[in-house]
Amino acid sequence: MNINITKIESSLSLSNRKWKFKKVDERNVIYLAQKYNLKYIVSKLLVIRGVTDETILTFLNPVINQDLPNPDDLKDINKASERVIEAIKKKHKIGIIADYDVDGSTSASILFKFLRNFTTSIILKIPNRLIDGYGPNIKLMQEMLDNKIDLLFTLDCGTTSNEIIDNKKFKEIDVIVIDHHLSDESLPNVHAIINPNRHDDTSDCQQLAAVGVTFLFLMHLRKSLREQNMFQEQKEPNLLSYLDLVALGTVCDVVELKKYNRFFVKKGLELIHKRYHKGISKLIDNSKIASSPTSQDLGFIVGPQINAASRIDDSSLASKLLITNDIEQIESISRKLFLLNEKRKLIESQIFDDAKKQASKQEDSKYILVYGNDWHKGVLGIIASKILEIYYKPVIVISFLNKIGVGSARSIDNIDLGKIIFQAKHENIIISGGGHSMAAGLKIDNSNLDLFKQFLDKIFFSYDNKIFERTDYFDSLISVNDLNLELLEGIGKIEPYGKANPEPIFVINDIKIDSIKVIKNKHILLFFENDLGQKIKGISFNVKDTILGDYLEKFNQYKLLIACTITLDKFTTKQVPQLIVKDIMKID
Repeated sequence: MNINITKIESSLSLSNRKWKFKKVDERNVIYLAQKYNLKYIVSKLLVIRGVTDETILTFLNPVINQDLPNPDDLKDINKASERVIEAIKKKHKIGIIADYDVDGSTSASILFKFLRNFTTSIILKIPNRLIDGYGPNIKLMQEMLDNKIDLLFTLDCGTTSNEIIDNKKFKEIDVIVIDHHLSDESLPNVHAIINPNRHDDTSDCQQLAAVGVTFLFLMHLRKSLREQNMFQEQKEPNLLSYLDLVALGTVCDVVELKKYNRFFVKKGLELIHKRYHKGISKLIDNSKIASSPTSQDLGFIVGPQINAASRIDDSSLASKLLITNDIEQIESISRKLFLLNEKRKLIESQIFDDAKKQASKQEDSKYILVYGNDWHKGVLGIIASKILEIYYKPVIVISFLNKIGVGSARSIDNIDLGKIIFQAKHENIIISGGGHSMAAGLKIDNSNLDLFKQFLDKIFFSYDNKIFERTDYFDSLISVNDLNLELLEGIGKIEPYGKANPEPIFVINDIKIDSIKVIKNKHILLFFENDLGQKIKGISFNVKDTILGDYLEKFNQYKLLIACTITLDKFTTKQVPQLIVKDIMKID
């Protein structure tokens, strides 16, 4: 079949998306392929992802003593290490307040594990997502004061907690903030703030999750302890053994998997494959992940179970699971997390139906704002993400209770929603708010809702309509005859996948579907073969009774281009590739 690339790129898919093929310098592709003995498609995938002759070895095989940043570059890290050493020597009581998400829980786990080598006087508190909200608050600070805490860490939170952690009432407590969220110009007046995204930090670590920043702090602290000869009577903690937790937090916080983050996740997955961490292994077993876990498994299967605790139950369950070595406790908590996640799915489904009805009336708007009374606050972010996937525009979901609304927001590329929320806060339109460019949270008085809408209308009016056109970018156009284990092996060199290093996605130009099968009245299996007679399967999830599903069920009436990712078929003993169908384009 002769395929006209220009015609493809000027058409729309059945999902109403534009398809574009990523541009690449063929000379660089051929150069890397020849120099490093790579298959053409592997070299092409690397070049597309910005890998060069200078960075290719680091990308494919990162080395710990070469591919980690210098912790000394982080502002306040020296002050923080000195204060912890003082606390260890003087047997001070240490407190930890960590965010309730996976990043916060993993940050708390590695810090707690490290400090436990030197003291048992540690109190860990995880705010209740539904009662306390995000970050430290006066109630938690009072608990720390009542427990006579001398040194307090706030993890994955604290950067914007002015007048809470630096409240004069708590001046007896030295506070160290370890965070990665954007800061105001005015920072809390505390002992130390280690945050590569504070406005006056000059390090090269802006993309790290909080667990990555915490890991760098532990590297610096261990070095400082070593220099003070504090390991004469005990063995130095093995920080590399924490990388499975660092990988989990990094993936689940959806930071870019470049440079240091790629190292953390690649090396952390190696530990997860070896099942060193019993809690993580149990979550994987409960989920019935049959093959070696991938970064996608961490993000879409393991992470939601950990988050389920804070969304609808006890926020401390996740950190307890990640810290403990007690097999019975691991068994009990992991099972509870699995069941909580199933319950979360039911709650989410009910709210999503209501939110979708509101969103459908805002198709002409450049953003979507939906709200309801007493919607479960634990699932608002998930609802926002799902609506964004349908309409491809920023989404804000708010739940009101007693005239106060708590909201979660998600954005698209080229629209920094975190800054927009910050601006609303500075203009006193909302009570509080902040976050990242792609995800943010807020609190608002119901009486200001119309004012907030007017503010958003004004902000979004200036955005060009082209920003909201959804375009999918593909790595390559390939033939059905390219589908083999050699291709799978080559694709595997690009892992781990995540933000800024997406899973390779292809368009197959000559599939002739032999038959289909509907699974659970939701999914559609495709059966076809290549010219060598090798039988191959594809699957398209949740497409029954959609336009994609309708065309697949009438496959013999049309010529179709298949957009897909390629994985190992996990449902057969044979080593064969399988397509995960993402979209379809009808051609003449």
